Formats: sequence, structure tokens, C-alpha cells
Amino acid sequence: MDASNPTLTVEQAYRAMLAFLEREVELTECSDLADLLAGYRLGADGRTRDPALWDEWLEAVGRTRQLP
Repeated sequence: MDASNPTLTVEQAYRAMLAFLEREVELTECSDLADLLAGYRLGADGRTRDPALWDEWLEAVGRTRQLP
């Protein structure tokens, strides 16, 4: 990552979160985390399998943007 330009799009941030969780599953072999991750993965069309999940992600991004 280029620390001089740390800005990510909402989609890039989601993909980064997925990559982080995938690595944690590899390291910990935690089945609960693996189950959670399975529901968060993106389909072939690049969208979450559950449209409500994407809306929840956008809400979380909105809350985060309001933080100081």
C-alpha cells in the first residue's frame, strides 16, 4: 500500500476487509470466522450474495465517516 495515498473506495475497503478476514481464517482455522466470511464473499458479479449485507456495509461506512 502506498501510505502517501491511503484513500480507498467503499468497494476497495470492503475487499480489504474480506482479504483481512480470509487471512485470519487461514491463520486461526476458526470455523466460526470461516462461516461468517462465507456469507460476506462477493459473487461473480462483484456484489454480496445478500443485498442487505451491502446496505449494512454502507451504513457502517457512513458511521465511520462521522467519527472524528
